Amino acid sequence: MKITNILAGAMLLSSSMFAVTITTFDSTPFSGSGSASFKFGNDASSGEVFDIPTKLGSVKGDSSLRANGYEWALSWNVDPTLSWSYTTVINGLQTIDFEIDIVPDAYNQIFNSAGYSLTGTKNSKGAGIKNFTVQAYVPYPGTYIPVGDVSVPGVSGVKGTKTDSNDNSNLGGVGPFVAFGPAVTPLKMGVKISFESTLTAGDQLSLNGTLTIEKDAPPVPEPATFGLIGAALVALGAVARRRA
Repeated sequence: MKITNILAGAMLLSSSMFAVTITTFDSTPFSGSGSASFKFGNDASSGEVFDIPTKLGSVKGDSSLRANGYEWALSWNVDPTLSWSYTTVINGLQTIDFEIDIVPDAYNQIFNSAGYSLTGTKNSKGAGIKNFTVQAYVPYPGTYIPVGDVSVPGVSGVKGTKTDSNDNSNLGGVGPFVAFGPAVTPLKMGVKISFESTLTAGDQLSLNGTLTIEKDAPPVPEPATFGLIGAALVALGAVARRRA
């Protein structure tokens, strides 16, 4: 589904490594992997690699809301779709990378969407988010696809809850696929998420999004084209009869 679902949660900053919990939705075997990495301001990035044992599944990081200040989860279909969620109570610049192995094919269309739910407490100065962008990489990390960029408008001074979303065609998160080229046959795809948060005690920010790529379906001939094909077949038949 293309429309971004806004998730919610809360958290604090600390540990650099974490375990993951994998749930599989499909018995079709797939021998792959993925990774999640996080950077806060100018700190060194931290992250984890996880297995992708089946065609459909999900993974959830073991970072604690109370101890770490953020949490994350991914779900995937290696055919390929990558959905992600991330929640934080950390203030300032944050950069997140998610990537998965996928089934290689000649892909040349992309749909990328993202959104946020921002909650500020009544007693805070007001929560905010700015410079929220999601870049697409197909394949990850080497090939950046500019037409896959998502930029969601920021907001400041929120007391209460504010939500917003967008997609790479700037239609608010509802489509359509956008062509890119030349076609690529990647082994991986992923996203780089970046934003600056303004959060004080009690505020929280939840983000999520979906990256999907696909290849063009063979074009369906128009009725006039079917007529031309039929006329050509009749002509070929007549020539064959004359030669017989």
